[in-house]
This record gives sequence, C-alpha cells and structure tokens, in this order.
Amino acid sequence: MYTLLRLFFVALMSMATLHASFLDEESAKAVKEKKLILVNIVSENCPYCKQMTKEVFNNPTYRNKIDQKYVLVVIDQMDPALPDDLHTKYTPANAILSPTRHTILEGYTGYMDPTAFMAILDESYKTEFK
Repeated sequence: MYTLLRLFFVALMSMATLHASFLDEESAKAVKEKKLILVNIVSENCPYCKQMTKEVFNNPTYRNKIDQKYVLVVIDQMDPALPDDLHTKYTPANAILSPTRHTILEGYTGYMDPTAFMAILDESYKTEFK
C-alpha cells in the first residue's frame, strides 16, 4: 500500500505546475533555444553545495555540456522567490523543469558525483526531446 501511495504522490508532483514567475526570462530563453531548465537550490553553509559547485558547475567541461542543453538557475533555498513546490530541507537540490509547462521532470537532493549527475542530465534531456 505504501509503495502505491508513494508512486501516486511522485506522479502527482511531476504533473504539478509551478507558479514560478522568477523563471519567466529563463523559460523564454529555454523555449527559444530548445533547452530545459535546471534549478540548482543551494544554502550558504552547505559544504556539499560548495563541493558540487566546484566539481560540476564551475568545471568548464561540465558547465559547457550543461549550457548546451539547459538554462541554469542557481537560487538559495531561503530566497522568497523560490516557489513552494521547490522548497527543500536538504541541499544541494536540483530540479529539471519543462520550460513550457513549468512541471518538475526530475528532482534530486544531495551531493552527486559529476559523472552520475551529467548522465542524469543527458537522460532527462533525451527523454524530453525524443
């Protein structure tokens, strides 16, 4: 029963439309360039956020790959512009959004190895733009 409820909840959340006015400009850019939106949610004192920023987002090789398929938005978890649907206790958190529907396609919390993270981004992009 628990598994069924969890599956229902995940399906329901993935179909929820975010009220994310802070993404208007990013959404327009993503639609025009045929990209998805990657929201990276961080907190100031999070060592894993800093590690992921250093290893992934500030690494020119990975950043170039991200920029080819995603519009990256980095936002602090305490920023009032962050929609309720993206609030999380744990950081870093990453959400992949559809630029046209503002739906959450994928979401992950916690540090991820750069190779694994990039594989998830590649798969999500391929799935959305088959």
